[in-house]
Amino acid sequence: MAAETVFLLPGQGGYVPGMFAGETATEVAEVLHIADAVAGEFGRGGVSGLLTDPDAPDPATLAKDDSFALQLALYAAALASARRAAHRRNPDVLVGHSMGEIAALTHAGAFDIADGARLVCHRALALLAHCPQPGGMLALTLPAGRAEHLVRAVAAPGLAVAVTNAPRHTVVSGPEEALATVARVASALEVGTVRLPAPFPFHGPLLGVAAEAFAAAVSDVRQRPLRALVYSPVAGSYVTDATDLKALLARQLTAPVPFLAAVRELHAAGAQHFVECGAAGLAGLVRRSVPDVSTESTTDTSAEPTAGTGPVPASVDAATPGAGVRDVLGELRELYAGTLGYPVEAVTGDADLEADLGIDSLKRAEMLGKVSTRFGLDASVDGGRFLAQSTLAELAELVTAAAGRPTAPGAAPPTAAPPTPTAAPTSAAAPTLAPGSAPTVAPTLVPDAVPASVEIAGEGAGVRDVLGELRELYAGTLGYPVEAVTGDADLEADLGIDSLKRAEMLGKVSAHFGLDASVDGGRFLAQSTLAELAELIAAARATGR
Repeated sequence: MAAETVFLLPGQGGYVPGMFAGETATEVAEVLHIADAVAGEFGRGGVSGLLTDPDAPDPATLAKDDSFALQLALYAAALASARRAAHRRNPDVLVGHSMGEIAALTHAGAFDIADGARLVCHRALALLAHCPQPGGMLALTLPAGRAEHLVRAVAAPGLAVAVTNAPRHTVVSGPEEALATVARVASALEVGTVRLPAPFPFHGPLLGVAAEAFAAAVSDVRQRPLRALVYSPVAGSYVTDATDLKALLARQLTAPVPFLAAVRELHAAGAQHFVECGAAGLAGLVRRSVPDVSTESTTDTSAEPTAGTGPVPASVDAATPGAGVRDVLGELRELYAGTLGYPVEAVTGDADLEADLGIDSLKRAEMLGKVSTRFGLDASVDGGRFLAQSTLAELAELVTAAAGRPTAPGAAPPTAAPPTPTAAPTSAAAPTLAPGSAPTVAPTLVPDAVPASVEIAGEGAGVRDVLGELRELYAGTLGYPVEAVTGDADLEADLGIDSLKRAEMLGKVSAHFGLDASVDGGRFLAQSTLAELAELIAAARATGR
C-alpha cells in the first residue's frame, strides 16, 4: 500500500511537562477532559495538569513516583497531538511507537477516546501488580546486531533487545542489575549509553505475567471498525478489522519493537513525509534511517517540514520569533539529541555537555555551526562565548539574547536532574558537509569509528603539508579556488569566515587531521590565518594531541 504521509505517535518519551500550556484547540481539550474522567473511574487523579502546567513533574520523576499518571499522560499527549495535526494534514497511515500504538489505533477509530484511555489504565495497573522486580530500559549507540551480541555476552535472565530505533540506536530492557552490567561493559567498549525514564522493562520477557493480566482485564473493551490505515511495528504489517488488536497490544508488552524496519518498509512503499505527533525525537530517528524524506513535529506548529536526511532543520524560521528561553531550550534539546543519537528526554537543560553527554570541545564547536544555522545567528556572535557554556540551559539564554528574542517571563529552564549517561560517548569524526547540510546518519559513537581521512596527513607531515591540506579543505567548503585561499589570508577580513563559520570548520579540521578531544577548541578559534592554524595543528599532531 502506498502511504505518502505518515503520522508517528510516540510512547515513552512523548510526555513534556506543560506541552499544551495555553492550548485552546477543542480537539486537545476533549482528549484531556476524557482522560481525566477515565482516570477518575480508576480512583486516580487527572493528568491534564501534567500537560498544561510547565512546572509539572518531569518524566523521570513520574516514572519513579506515579507510573500510572505517566502512561495516561503519554496516551493523551500523543492522541491530542495527532488530532490537532490532522486539521492541517490528513495522514495516509498511522504508526505508534511502543505504547503509542494505543493512541494510533484510537485515532484510527479502533477504540473511542475513553476506551483507549481505559486500555492504558488497565495496562498501567497490570504492570504495577505483576512486574516481578525493578527494571527499566537502557539506550545504546549501537546497531541492533551488536547490541544483541552484547546482551548474549552478559547473559542475564530477563535481559533483551527491546527496541531498534535507528541504525545506531538500540534499546535494551531488563532487571536493574543486568542493565548495570550492560552499562559497565558498554563503558569499557566506549559505547554511549543513556538510561531512559521508563518505569518498567518494556518489550521483554519480564512482563509476561503482566501481559496476561492486561489481556484478561480488557476483554470487554469494544473494538470498532478502523477508519484509517495503521501499520504496527510489532506486527510488522498493517492491521485490519480482522486483527485482534487487544491481543496485539498485550503481546506488545513482551515483543520487541522494530521501529527502524517499519520506517524503512513504509519508505520503500512510498512514504515521503513523516509527522511526529509529540516530542519524543521520532522525527530525528526517521531522518537517520531513510534518505530523502521530510519530517516535522507537531510541537512546533510554525515549522516548515524539515527536508533531507540529517538532524538539522532546514528552516531557520522553525523557531517562532516570540519564543523565549524555554522554547529555545526545547529546540536545542531536539537538535542535540538528533545529532548525538540520544532520546530527547536524556538531553536535559542542566546536563553538563561534556561530563554528562560526552560533548568535548571539538564536538561543541561543530554543534555551534548547527546552532547558528538553526536560529539564524549572524556573524557578530562571539563564538568563544558560546563555546564556554557548559549546559544547554546556559546556551539557550545566550541564543535567546543573540537572536533578539524576548525572554518569556518566568520561563526558567527545567531543573530536574538529568538521566546521566553511564558512559560518556567518544566523539566520532565530523563529516565534511556543505554549510547548513546534515549528516546522513547520526554520529557514530563506537570505538571502531575511525575518521576516514585521518591518514591523509602522514605522521611526518610538517607545517607546509598541513597548510596545503587546510587550503584544500577550506577552498572546497567555501567554494573558492585553492589559489585564493592563501596561508596569510585573514580568515574573516579576506575570506569572510566569521566566528560561527570558524567554529563549524573546526569540527571538519579535527576530523580531517584526527585531532582528539583534548585539543583546546578556543585556542584554535583564536587563530586568524591558515598559516597560524597549520602551526597549531602540526604541533598538536606531533604531541599526539
